[in-house]
Amino acid sequence: MQRMAALPPAVLHVLFAAALVTAVYIGRGTQLETSGYALAWPAAGAGFLWVLWAWPRRVGLAVALSGVFLLTALLNALTGLDPDVAVITGIGNPVQALAAVFLFTRFVPGRTQQSVGEYMWLAAAAVVATGVGGAVIAAGAYATGAGNVVQGFLPWVVRNTVSLVAIGSVALVATRTVPGPSPARHSTRRWIEYAALAGATALLYLVSFVPSNPLPIAFITLPANIWAGLRLTTGWAMAHGLASGTLLVWLTISGHGPFTGLPPDTAAYLAQAFTFVAFSVSAVLALNGEERLRLIASLSEAHREAQGATQLRDVVIEKMYDGVIAVDAAGSVLVHNTAGARWVGESGLRSDVPWTARYDFRTTAGVPLTEEELPLNRALAGETVERESVDLHLPEGEVRHLSVDAVPLPAGQGAVIVFHNVTVERRHQQDLARFAAVVAHDLLTPLTVFDGWLEILEEEELTEEERASVVRRLSRASLRMSSQIRALLDYSLAKADKLTPGPVDVNAVVSAIVDLRAALPAEADAPPVDFRLDLRSDVYADKRLFTQLMENLIGNAVKYGPADGTAVVAVTSEKDPETGWTRIRVADNGIGVPAGDRERIFTEFHRSANGASRAPGTGLGLAICRRIVESHGGDIRVESPPTGGAVFVATLPATSEQLPAGIGAEAAGSRVSAGGAS
Repeated sequence: MQRMAALPPAVLHVLFAAALVTAVYIGRGTQLETSGYALAWPAAGAGFLWVLWAWPRRVGLAVALSGVFLLTALLNALTGLDPDVAVITGIGNPVQALAAVFLFTRFVPGRTQQSVGEYMWLAAAAVVATGVGGAVIAAGAYATGAGNVVQGFLPWVVRNTVSLVAIGSVALVATRTVPGPSPARHSTRRWIEYAALAGATALLYLVSFVPSNPLPIAFITLPANIWAGLRLTTGWAMAHGLASGTLLVWLTISGHGPFTGLPPDTAAYLAQAFTFVAFSVSAVLALNGEERLRLIASLSEAHREAQGATQLRDVVIEKMYDGVIAVDAAGSVLVHNTAGARWVGESGLRSDVPWTARYDFRTTAGVPLTEEELPLNRALAGETVERESVDLHLPEGEVRHLSVDAVPLPAGQGAVIVFHNVTVERRHQQDLARFAAVVAHDLLTPLTVFDGWLEILEEEELTEEERASVVRRLSRASLRMSSQIRALLDYSLAKADKLTPGPVDVNAVVSAIVDLRAALPAEADAPPVDFRLDLRSDVYADKRLFTQLMENLIGNAVKYGPADGTAVVAVTSEKDPETGWTRIRVADNGIGVPAGDRERIFTEFHRSANGASRAPGTGLGLAICRRIVESHGGDIRVESPPTGGAVFVATLPATSEQLPAGIGAEAAGSRVSAGGAS
């Protein structure tokens, strides 16, 4: 009854009153001449709907109940019913309506007819309510002696139940608001089917009821109700059942049909019962079809939501950096993401061989894991594995450090294992450990020298010349310690400094470095150095970092020069004709770089074997160079010419347009990349 809410209450009361008046007149017109029993009492449905609309508002309910009583009693009296009986039936009708509304709203709070269950609750409420109303009328008739109490009770219950259920359910379906888009217009074929249904219904009723000596074949009309229930919407199917019942009542009143030859009271409620059965067939089939369609729509929506959730899950899992692999109870792979295949290899996802045969899993100490010790198999056995560190040794020699989580699936359906690749983190930890060891060793050595020479310096019998020698040794130890600390600071700054790029005069920077080295006093055993400069192209870079880059490269060329003879350090810069970048080369005639170390010398703390035995160092200088070059978008490498020595080649931007994205000219704010060296 949602669609009626927009009308003013007073207007609705008037409309319900008019409907009740019409229903009473129609009901009084369906009496059998031989018995005085009415075959239909549509006023039961009209009164029920009036009270249902007013429920539970006190004023509206009082108006509705009063209206049902007054109009029913008055119209019954005006149409020839005994005044006492008219008053008694006037009391029974509102009592019946109130009882039906109370029961129906208790079991169907939504006051709708959208399922077979709700229809059955309405029918049950109608039976109980009409029984209550019939009992009130019977008690009144008994008290006043106005009629046969028992003879009138059963026809009242059957007749009013049929009318209340039929009219009430049709009205509830017709006035409900159905969510969703408006239904599509019917096709021509559907209209033809409707016309055929109407014709078949009329024909079946005429065949069953019109012949002068009718056979008891009223049941042959039921296929029309089945047809309507299966093919029509709920409202139209109920309307068809109501129209069929109206036709049956009219034919019976007209003296046609199998019920006319029966005793009057029997004919009355048999006709009413048949009407209820025929109507219920249409209503139940239509409501069941409507429930089925709602269920299908709900399942389709749930399927779409499940598909969406599955797709979202798949996208999330696929985009995860961690590897995810799900297996069944037998260990066969059910689901995996790209990262899972990347970490363990596509070939390893086969399930026809044990995991120990597919993978070489070991502990962090290098001990191979047995089949029972594998995290996945432990999860299959019901154990939850959290953050367990394992090493995966690949056939090509690579070792991947993994942090593994594995959990069993419910009901022993399998297990899920998640691999987090911690190789980079593990290497960082190893680098940190090496860093600490290098710092401890390289700073402890000069401190030990300090302690030893300070003890000697405290001796009183030292000559001035011996004291001067000790001071010089202390100075060299201090210089070495300062050099170590500066290298560590430079490495830290190169990892996290801000670029302020601009045009850099390469010739000016390199010449200043060379002049400074020439001005410093040479060590006693150091060979002379011949610097050869040919600097034709400038760079666009951070001047401070570029200066540090050149100091490190030139310093390395001098440090690892020839043991005897003259060290030659050639520094050149030229523009690459293909890329337009500036290529800087620092060549020396020193000890060179072994082939196996040409990449590794640019990593933190690594020193080539020949270099480590030649001169002290931190293993950070070339790592700093690599970070500086890569922060500008360039690259650095080392070459070993046939003539000996080493050639370090660094490529840097010549213009601002060649800088990496996000680094603006003369603008701070972009971090130096930490990539490459780790």
